[in-house]
Amino acid sequence: MRYNIEFAPIAQWIEHLPSKQVIQVRLLVGALNMVKLRQFSFPDLDRILEIEKVSFPNREAWSREYFEKLYFKYPKGFIVAENKNEIVGYTIGQPKNRVPTKRVAEIISLAVAPDWRQKGIGKALIEFLINHFRQKNIKEIFLNVRTKNKAAISFYQKLGFKILKTIKNYYKNGDDAYLMKKEI
Repeated sequence: MRYNIEFAPIAQWIEHLPSKQVIQVRLLVGALNMVKLRQFSFPDLDRILEIEKVSFPNREAWSREYFEKLYFKYPKGFIVAENKNEIVGYTIGQPKNRVPTKRVAEIISLAVAPDWRQKGIGKALIEFLINHFRQKNIKEIFLNVRTKNKAAISFYQKLGFKILKTIKNYYKNGDDAYLMKKEI
């Protein structure tokens, strides 16, 4: 089954929209379901926390306060996927400008509700962030993924991310991570 995804021009408009403005991106999922991508708002947080818990059962779920901190740090990088007023996924990314001459960003998290996986939503969320970062003149995007998470590794590789190195004991439980990078 193929899904029509329409979102490329939206990234160009982000910089010109008031912060409360809804950024809409439509994904056709099946015959009757329309999924849209938009910027996170605080009423979304309870559902985000539910998706977080079910998506990452082998680690402690992030707290409400941590999600709020990420939002306040870079609100334009906190994007949700919504179907009929229900949040079905989210992604969080932000520029990393510790070194002013390096134009880099990071993808912090991506999660899609189990019933909505394998429908192109995760791909659309990540491609949305990639397009947004491209508009911000970002040249490299980094992320970390558990070395055991073969599905996520494959997903990111299909989107052009390459494994740079293994980081030993990266996660609290002692799991290793791959540092992955995509040049844009």
